[in-house]
Amino acid sequence: MSPTTSSTTRSADDSVPDQPSTKRQKTAESASSKFHDGLLEDSSREEIRKAFMESKPYLHCKIDKLMNDDLLRRVRKEIFENLHFTVKETDIYKVHQTGDLANLDGLPKDELERLSSLFELRNAIYSPEFRDFISSVTDSGPLSGTKTDMSINSYNEGCHLLNHDDVIGTRRVSYILYLTDPEDRWNPENGGALELYPVVEKGTPANEPTVIIPPQWNQFVMFTVQPGHSFHSVEEVVPEGKPRLSISGWFHIPQPGEPGYQEGREAGESKSSLEQLQEVKRICKIAKFAHYSSEEVEDDALTQETIESLSSWMNPHYLDIKILKQMADRFYDESAVQCKEILSKELFAKIQAVTAKMDHDQFKEDKIAAHGTGVGEGWATYGPPHRLRYMTLAEDQSEAGEAAKLFANLKAKFESDAFRQWLAVVAQLKPQGYRGQARRFRPGHDYTLATTNTRGQAVLDVTFCLATTPSVKASELWESGECGGYECYMAPHDEEEDPATYKAADEEGALLTMTPGCNELSLVLRDEGVMRFVKYVSARAPGSRWDVAFEYDLPEEEEEEENDS
Repeated sequence: MSPTTSSTTRSADDSVPDQPSTKRQKTAESASSKFHDGLLEDSSREEIRKAFMESKPYLHCKIDKLMNDDLLRRVRKEIFENLHFTVKETDIYKVHQTGDLANLDGLPKDELERLSSLFELRNAIYSPEFRDFISSVTDSGPLSGTKTDMSINSYNEGCHLLNHDDVIGTRRVSYILYLTDPEDRWNPENGGALELYPVVEKGTPANEPTVIIPPQWNQFVMFTVQPGHSFHSVEEVVPEGKPRLSISGWFHIPQPGEPGYQEGREAGESKSSLEQLQEVKRICKIAKFAHYSSEEVEDDALTQETIESLSSWMNPHYLDIKILKQMADRFYDESAVQCKEILSKELFAKIQAVTAKMDHDQFKEDKIAAHGTGVGEGWATYGPPHRLRYMTLAEDQSEAGEAAKLFANLKAKFESDAFRQWLAVVAQLKPQGYRGQARRFRPGHDYTLATTNTRGQAVLDVTFCLATTPSVKASELWESGECGGYECYMAPHDEEEDPATYKAADEEGALLTMTPGCNELSLVLRDEGVMRFVKYVSARAPGSRWDVAFEYDLPEEEEEEENDS
């Protein structure tokens, strides 16, 4: 439901179920008054339970009015007046977030007084009465009263949360309480909707959601955390100055010492989305390397036949042996090199015109286009979205449009023996095989999450990028990175790091970040263990990030001689 927060186990007299007492009865009565009239009564409970049990694509429900309206308005006022939000951004999300609200217990008296309504709300949500309500509605069994897991999230312009299943540790029920402006009903065109995905098989969500729930004031949404099933995302918020404010968190299974605790179900039993991504067995279908017919390739110069073949589509500047030697020296020093204006003027102009028209017709700036936009004319959605989502060339090209035909032709160039020889000269490496795709990253929809090179040795990444740039302002926007679409290489993660989070692109783990160019080719030698992703392309982007991305298999590395410098 939100980026991970650190849950806290706390002690409170009314947190753990015990023997009935007058104090317990007063506490229950007090908690009931915090919620919307009649919500916790048997008739309401049964109605909500019925909707929950009949829901698709997995068990969830929406409660239109959860809290006492006056209390929630006071909470919203306290949040804006007294709390500080920190921007958090990784490959999977961008959000403004507070710290864990369980830490309210430790605040000095004067600070707690300024957040008294928020404190009241948190205690009501984790009260025995409301936990009993959640347990009976969801049939989830007993829920912990000592482990709270709750934070405030503000999804401002450009904020989003990509597909994941919320499975970490002892989480049992996910929830979100919306605090959008009570005087200004949220327009679904503003984005920010919660999207629920069916699964095509356990652990693999469908490419598009089947349930979309726009946020509204005092609305409460919850679902059972189900490994391999509870996949969801939060749509990007597009308008400026209209935050999607919410309180979200989890109810956990009972902890040691609590009624209902079962030994062996402690935190760590379930794997997080990141851990699942890093497992080779859980990666979506990836093509095997196709191998070249010959193992030998020249790496000192281009043959005349190769030059003639490449000159039909490549800028002649990059066929000059002096330029190639300069590029080879740079690649040797930096393990990366970028080539601007790589395509011939004629081919670039043709591709640019076709792609710009498609983007102009299908996407409007600052609007979230419907799921499925762009499908057809030789293009299909590729996933699964808990790992990646973008458009690629469909298997059936019988009705391919001009863009699909141009990119299919360009893709074939990257598979050719001529391009292989060109790579051998530039990188001083001898590719043995290749795999790759033509891709379209649509604004407001597409991305890849961080995946690791698990080949056991380095691979050569080669990517041709053509970001739609209808103006100088558009070029500057891509260059700034503010609308995403950039490609980021990251150092391997420390085993002790929180498995629920990723290193942000601007933190120490970033090895290389390349903003989307127009008619650019990049070569990067990616070592074993290095992670890589294409950042989610924002709805604010001036168009799509179109590219052709290949990996080239390299010969096994020979042991260096002792005296080799």
